Amino acid sequence: MLTNDKEYEKFSIDRFYKNYLNGPRLFKSRDALEPSYIPEDLPHRDNEIEQIASKTACALRGETPSNFLCYGMTGTGKTATIRFVSQKLANYASDCKPWWIYINCSIVSTPYRILAHIYNTIVKKDEIPPTGLPKDVIFKKLLGLLDNKVDNSICFLVLDEIDMIADKKNGNEILYDLTRLNENLDFCRTCLIGISNKLNFKENLDPRVISSLGEDHITFLTYDAKELGDILNERAKIAFYDDIIKEGVIPLCAALAAKEHGDARKALQLLRKAGEIAERTQNKHITGDHVKKAQDELERDHTIDYIKGMPLQAQVVLMSIYLISRFRQNKLTISGDVYEVHGELTSKIPGLRSLTRRRISDYINELCLAGIITAQKKSVGFHGNTKIIKLVVETKVLEGIFKESDKLRSFLNYKPIMIQNNKVRINKDVFRKLN
Repeated sequence: MLTNDKEYEKFSIDRFYKNYLNGPRLFKSRDALEPSYIPEDLPHRDNEIEQIASKTACALRGETPSNFLCYGMTGTGKTATIRFVSQKLANYASDCKPWWIYINCSIVSTPYRILAHIYNTIVKKDEIPPTGLPKDVIFKKLLGLLDNKVDNSICFLVLDEIDMIADKKNGNEILYDLTRLNENLDFCRTCLIGISNKLNFKENLDPRVISSLGEDHITFLTYDAKELGDILNERAKIAFYDDIIKEGVIPLCAALAAKEHGDARKALQLLRKAGEIAERTQNKHITGDHVKKAQDELERDHTIDYIKGMPLQAQVVLMSIYLISRFRQNKLTISGDVYEVHGELTSKIPGLRSLTRRRISDYINELCLAGIITAQKKSVGFHGNTKIIKLVVETKVLEGIFKESDKLRSFLNYKPIMIQNNKVRINKDVFRKLN
C-alpha cells in the first residue's frame, strides 16, 4: 500500500497557542500601529497643527472659537491631528479645561442619536435611551446640561465624517441646531468642527446651515512615500523591539500605501499585519515577504470568498440577476424576472431542481443582507408587490467568479428566453414589455 510521505495533520489549537507563547516576541506596543493612537509627535503635519491651534487658542482665555471644517482624503491624519491639538490645549488650560466630544457620523447619524450621544458623553453614562423621547425634550435637557455641567468652558463638538449626515434628509436640521447652540446657552459656549473627505459635501445643505458653519476650513494634503516612511519609522520605534524590522520593510510599506493616495492608515495596517504574520509563523524578524503576504491578506475581497462559498442554488439566483442586468440594461430588474430566469437555468443544470418563488425570495433577501444586491419592495397595484433589484458588486467581479465555476461558466453569455421575447413576469402573470 502506498502512503503519503507527509500525512495530513489536523490543526491543533493547543499546540498552536503553546508554540505562540514559546515563540519570539516582536511587538512591544501593538497599539502604536492603530490609527487611533496619538503619538507625542505628528510628522509632516506642522502646518495643519498650526492652523488648528491658531483657531482654537482663544478657548484658553474663555473665548469662543469659530466653527471650521477639515477636508482631506482618508488616512491624511485629520482626526489624529485634532486629537493631538486637543491634548495640547488641555495642558495649557489652567482654569476651565475645554470639553471635546467626538461623534462618528457614520455610526451616530440621526438627530436624536447625535443629541443623545452628546448628552450621554458629558454625563458619562447612558441616561438618554437610543430611542423613545421627543427630540425637543432631549434638546432642552442638553442645553441645561451644557450650562450646568460644562458651565463657563468651551465644548468642542467634532463631527467626524460630517458628510454622512449632510447627505441625509434631516441633515440640515441637526446641523442647524448644533451650529446655533450658543444662541440658547447662558454660560457654556460650543464650537463645531466638521471632518470630511468630500470637498463638495456642503452642496446639499441649506444656505442657513452653510452660513452657520462658516467658510473657514483646513485642507489636509496626502502623504508621499517619504513622509509615510517617516511616520512608520516613528511608530515602529514604539511598536516593536529593537532590530526586529529588516532593511527595506518600512520603505516597502510606505511605497505600497503611497499608491493608495498616501493613506497613512493603510501603511500602519500593512506594517502591523506583517508583524503579526511574522510572529504567527515563529519568525524573529519582519521581512519584505511578510509585507507582501500582509498586502495579499488585506486586499483579498471577502465578498468574492462569500459568493464562492454560497450554495449552488444561491449562485444561480445571483447569476439570474447578473444576466438580466447585463442583457436588459437601463431597465428595472424585478423578482418575477429572477424567478423566470432561474427556472431556465436550473432546467439546463443536471441534478438541480427549480425553486419556489418563496425560496428564491429568501435567497434574494440573503444576497441583500450580504450587501451583494439591493432589493426594494414596490407595489404594482392589482398584481401585488414585487422587488426592484440592483447589483452592488461590480459585474466584472461576478464574471470572474462565474468563470471559475464548472456549472455556471457556460451561462456567462446566455441570453434568457424571457429577455429574448422582451417579456416581464409579475407574480404569476407574464407581460410583454412596451418599447
